[in-house]
Formats: sequence, C-alpha cells, structure tokens
Amino acid sequence: MIKKVDIKVVHEDCWTHHMPYDAYTINLQVYPNKNYLRSRIMINSTDKEAIKLMKDHKSVVKVMNISKLKDGYYVDFLNTYRGSIAGVLYDKEVLILGNKIKGNSELWSFVTHSKNLNELFEELRSQGKIEEIRTEDFNPSFTLDLTDMERKVLMVALSRGYLDYPRRATADEIAKLLNISKVTFLYHLRNAQKKIITYLLKSAY
Repeated sequence: MIKKVDIKVVHEDCWTHHMPYDAYTINLQVYPNKNYLRSRIMINSTDKEAIKLMKDHKSVVKVMNISKLKDGYYVDFLNTYRGSIAGVLYDKEVLILGNKIKGNSELWSFVTHSKNLNELFEELRSQGKIEEIRTEDFNPSFTLDLTDMERKVLMVALSRGYLDYPRRATADEIAKLLNISKVTFLYHLRNAQKKIITYLLKSAY
C-alpha cells in the first residue's frame, strides 16, 4: 500500500530549528558522496538577521547566492547531508512532495510504501523529535473528471467574461444563455472550480 505522509519534526542540530520565520524549499539536489545537499529556499521575511543565523550555523556549508525580494529572501546554499532530515528521506528513497520550515520545525510531505514507515520513523526519531504524523492512502488524480455540464458552464462563463474582473456578464445572463436556472449555473460552476483547484493543489504538492 502506497502512503502519503505529512510529518513535523523538530531538528535541533539543523539551521531550521533556529529560523525565526517561515521558509519554503523550492528545490533540493543531493550529493551523498560529498556529504552535502544544495537547497534553494524562500524566507518569508526581509530581516537580515535570518540570513546571518543561517550563514553562521554549523549545518550550513556554504551560501551560494542571496537575492532580496519584495517580501523576503531567496537563498541558494549548501548544507550537510548526513544528519539532515532530507538525507534520511533520500536514503530511504521516498518521493518528496514538499518541505517548509515553520515555528522552528520542519514539515515534510512525501510518498512511500507502508512497509517502510516504521523503519523510516525510527530513522527520523534518531535525528529529532517527531511532533506530528499524518498518513493516508496515496490516490493521485491525473484527470479533472469534469462532467459535460461542468465543462459547458465553464466554457460559456469564460467566453462571456463572467470570470473576468470586473465581470462582463452576470450569473443571470449566463444562466439564460445555457437555458438553466441561476442556482443550477452556480452549482455546476462551483463544482468545476473545486475540482480544478483540488487537482492543481495535489499536482503541486
């Protein structure tokens, strides 16, 4: 059975435990033989102290690039592979879906076979304190699975400018074009929007 796992870990020996702001991993490249991994992250703060804390931490090997953005920093850096949560996950060959740092903790989302979970959790406990674990069956959706009516409603709403801002047509006008009630139009439109948003979020994470 394939499982999707969301886990929260406090990793005191890592720079993540000393990050006072939310941060998001954009990309990870691993080099186990050289004992480092390359991380590209976004820090949700313009406080320079956050960068200093990272650069000075023993787990950070080298900062490659820092770019100041409107609402934070983009940081490209190398940190140690051994002793990292990412290193454990890559060693166990899981499929990593996402990672963020929040409240001095690391939040990881990944996919693996259920038979690997106990051993994996023990490995993670050897690195830090697990505060939360959530598992569920992994059932990826590869199609939007819209009904014919949902597709029709979306196409007309889009072509007539109902989805524009400001709107170029009202719900009553679209419903009249489709020969359905306003309530029926809104029902199918919202169902379609929910399916699309759910699909995109699952694809991203």
